[in-house]
Amino acid sequence: MYITNIKKIFIVLIATCIFTTCSSEEEFKTPELVVDEPQIEGTIVTIDAILGVLGQELEKEGENAKVVFENTNNIIEGYVVSSDKASNFFKELVLQDTHTNPSSGVRVLIDDNPLFTTYEFGRKVYIKLDGLSLGIKNGIPTLGVSEGNDISAIPSFSIDKVVIRSSEIATIIPLEITLEDFTDKLLSLYIKIGNIQFNKNLVLKDNAFTFAAETNDKFDGERIVESCITGRTAVLSTSTFSDFKGLTLPSGQGSFEGILTKNFLGNRYNLVLNNPMGLVFDTETRCDPTVLECTIDLESTTVLFEEDFTDLKIKDLVNSGWININTNNGKLDYEIGDFDNNQYAQITGFRSKESLYEVWLITPDINLDISTNEFLNFDIQAGYDNGNIMEVFATNNFTGDPVTTIWTKLDATVPRGPLNAFGNFGSAGPIRLSCVEGVVRIGFRYIGGDPRATTRYHIDNIKVSGK
Repeated sequence: MYITNIKKIFIVLIATCIFTTCSSEEEFKTPELVVDEPQIEGTIVTIDAILGVLGQELEKEGENAKVVFENTNNIIEGYVVSSDKASNFFKELVLQDTHTNPSSGVRVLIDDNPLFTTYEFGRKVYIKLDGLSLGIKNGIPTLGVSEGNDISAIPSFSIDKVVIRSSEIATIIPLEITLEDFTDKLLSLYIKIGNIQFNKNLVLKDNAFTFAAETNDKFDGERIVESCITGRTAVLSTSTFSDFKGLTLPSGQGSFEGILTKNFLGNRYNLVLNNPMGLVFDTETRCDPTVLECTIDLESTTVLFEEDFTDLKIKDLVNSGWININTNNGKLDYEIGDFDNNQYAQITGFRSKESLYEVWLITPDINLDISTNEFLNFDIQAGYDNGNIMEVFATNNFTGDPVTTIWTKLDATVPRGPLNAFGNFGSAGPIRLSCVEGVVRIGFRYIGGDPRATTRYHIDNIKVSGK
C-alpha cells in the first residue's frame, strides 16, 4: 500500500511538470507594474495659483465661497504626502507642490479605498480640474466635486480620468517648522517638528493614554503635544480606525513627521501621522517646564488682588474679566461649587465623556508694577484622585488665547487626594511672583481625559500680595 501511494504521487508530480513546464518559482512572481510617463494635454497651473483664486472668492463671498472649474484644460501637479496604509487617512489624498521646500498643499477627496496601493507616498500626480470644485471643508482647502454648498469626493468611476499618475516617485523632504510657525499657508504640507513631547498628564506612569483607543474617543483621539523650547501646545489627532490607535503614547521627547491640518470644526490646527514611525521620540528625558524661582518676603504685605468666590456665579467671574475656557472645544469648564456655606471654583472631568480636555481658569489683569516682593496664595482641595493634572502658571504677555500665550510655571503645591473621597483644603502658597514684572494673569490649567484622568479640584481664597 505504501509503495503504491508513492507511485501515485510520482505520477501526479510528472503531470504537474508537463502542464506547468516545471517553471521556476521566480516565473510565478507578480511582475512589477510599470508606469509610463503620461502625455499631459492641457495647461499646468500651480496649487498656489488655485488657492489664490479661492482666497479672492472667500474675500468676496465669505466662508462658503468656492471655485468651480468648468470648460477648462487646466491641470495641477503635486506629490502625494498622505498614506492610508495605516488607516489614519480615509478616501483622501494630500498633495503638496514640490517634494522639497513646498509652499502650498491641498486635500483631494476621492471615493476609493485604499489609495496607497495606487498613489504611493511621494508619487507625483496630475489632476484635471475640469468639473471639479475647490472650497474650504473642515477649515482646509479641499478639492472635489460640488454638491450644494459642500465639496464631495471624486466618484470612483472617474478617478482614472481625473487623477493621473506620473512615473516619478520622489523622496519627500519634510519642511522643518515649529509650533509657533503654524499658519494656514502651511496646511496640507508634510512637515517636521522637533523638540516636542506629550503633555505629562497624558503619559502618567501606569496610566498613559493611547493614541486613539480611550473609552470616549469617538472618531479621533486628540492628544496634546508641547514644545520643549517655548511650551506652546498643539494637538496630535489620530483616527479611531487607525491600525495604531491602541499604542501607548511615548513618554519622552523627540520629533514629529506628518501633515498639518485642522480639526473637524476647522478652528484649531492638528497634526496627523501617516503611521507611528512619524514619531521619533528617542530622548527619554522630558522637558517639563521649570518653575519660577524668585526671592520672597512675607512681611509688610498689601493685597493686590483677591477672590474668594462668595455669592458668585461663574458668569459673574467672566463678566469681571476672568477667562473660563476649554481649548479643545469641549463643554467641560470650571463651575462654582458650594459646600458647608463655602463657595469655590471647581472642576472635574468625571462623566464628561470628553476623551481630552484642556481647561483654563485665568484671572483678570493684576498690575505688579506698583509693588515689590509679590507672592500668590490660594487654597486647594483634591478628591477622587486618579492623576495630578492641575498646574498653575503666570504670564505678563497674555495674547487673549491661552494656547498661543507663553506661560511660566509657578511653584504651586498641588496636593494629592484620596481615590474615592475628598481630601482636605490646604494652602498652595506662598508662591513667588517677585521676578515677574508688569501686568500679569494667573492661569489654572486642567489637562486630562475621561475616564483616565478626572481628578476633582476645588480652588478658593486666591490672593496676590506685595509691598
